[in-house]
Formats: sequence, C-alpha cells, structure tokens
Amino acid sequence: MISHVVRNDKFRALSEKWSNFLKPYDSEQINISILYDDPCPIFIDSEQRKFQIDFENDRTHYHKRKSGIGSEPLSRALGSGKYGKRVLDISAGMGVDAVFLAQLGYEVTAIERNPFIYCALENAWKNANFQEQLQFVFSEALAYLNSSEQSFDVCYFDPMFPTKTKSALPKQEMLFFKSLVGADNDAESVLAAALNSKRFKRCVVKRPLSADAFEFKNIKPAGHIKGKIIRYDIYSN
Repeated sequence: MISHVVRNDKFRALSEKWSNFLKPYDSEQINISILYDDPCPIFIDSEQRKFQIDFENDRTHYHKRKSGIGSEPLSRALGSGKYGKRVLDISAGMGVDAVFLAQLGYEVTAIERNPFIYCALENAWKNANFQEQLQFVFSEALAYLNSSEQSFDVCYFDPMFPTKTKSALPKQEMLFFKSLVGADNDAESVLAAALNSKRFKRCVVKRPLSADAFEFKNIKPAGHIKGKIIRYDIYSN
C-alpha cells in the first residue's frame, strides 16, 4: 500500500498529483510511504529505509562534472559529441548519468519505467536550478524504441548491475532502490532492440569491470572505455 504523508501544506498539490498518478500501481505487495516535507519527497519502505532524488542539493551524485565533453570517460565512450549530442538514455534509474551528460552539453532524453522513480526524477528536475536540456519520459524502453519517432544520435544503457556476492552491501538507500525496481532481466532484449533499430550511430552499455559484455547473434562490443571499477562497452552501427 502507498501512504502519502503531508507534513507541509506547501506540497499538498504535489501529493495529490502523485497520488493520482501512482494509484494504478498501488497494491498489497507494495508498502511505501511518501513523505512530503521538502520540494523533493522522501520515500520510506517497511524497513524504514529511505531514499530521495534531489538534483539540486545532492552534490555527491548530481554535481560530478570535473572536466569537459572530450575527457570524461562516459562522454568519450559516446564519441565526445562527434556523432552528435542527442542522447537517448534507455534506463534512467536515479538519473545520475542523465544529469551528468546534460551538464556536459548533451541533449538527453531519459526513459524510466518505474512509476515511483519517474515521479521523483521529473520532480527533481523541476526543482533543480539547471539550464541543461534534459527530459524524462515514463515508458518501458522496448515500447519507446518501437513507438517513438524522435531522432537521436547515440544511445546509452545502464542496466542494473549483477548482484555482488563477495562485497559489502550497498548503502541502505540503494538496497531500497533495488528492491523497488528489481533486476533488469530484459537487458539483453532491450540492447538488441536498440541495436536492431539502426537509429543510433553508437550504443554504449555501462557494466561492472569484472562482468561479461553482452554478446549475441554475432554482435559484440567494438571497443571499451575502462575505469577503476566500471567499463563502458561500445557498440557501433
């Protein structure tokens, strides 16, 4: 069940908007409280774990740019703008990479299929003092790829990382996030659809450094950009 807790009347209209949007997704299997006491509401699960998406005030996650479009590893994997700057991010998640790419000068459309995460992303963007071009869309990635007529230059895909069995647990908010969105069991199908669409000059997939790349039907990465713990696999059309 979804509970909407309004502690500040300034956000009552937002709570009503979210309540109406999330109503079709309410069920006995969902136990989430949404606390409206801040421009960016806080989600609380049955174990009192919390998470909040706040582009403006969470500087650790959303103010990451250290250099320019030609030197950041993710940007280099996308081509540093030489293939164009219109990016389709087909798995927005918490929006960290979408915001980062927008700050580097890309025009980003980010797809998110989880209704709770989508609400948080859209609201965080409206409350951020950013001027970059960024749009969040509520959709399944496969449905968007099959129906949208919008043009893009490059595609970015960050599926949920495989579960780590021999490392420390992630922080509590990430545990909550993973329990809410689940595993991306359709990741290979989504990547195949993006590549088969022939709509992109390049597709980039973010993976743990130790994880296998997606390879299927004679399709494999044409190259990689590696960091200390992650790797960007590059697929060219």
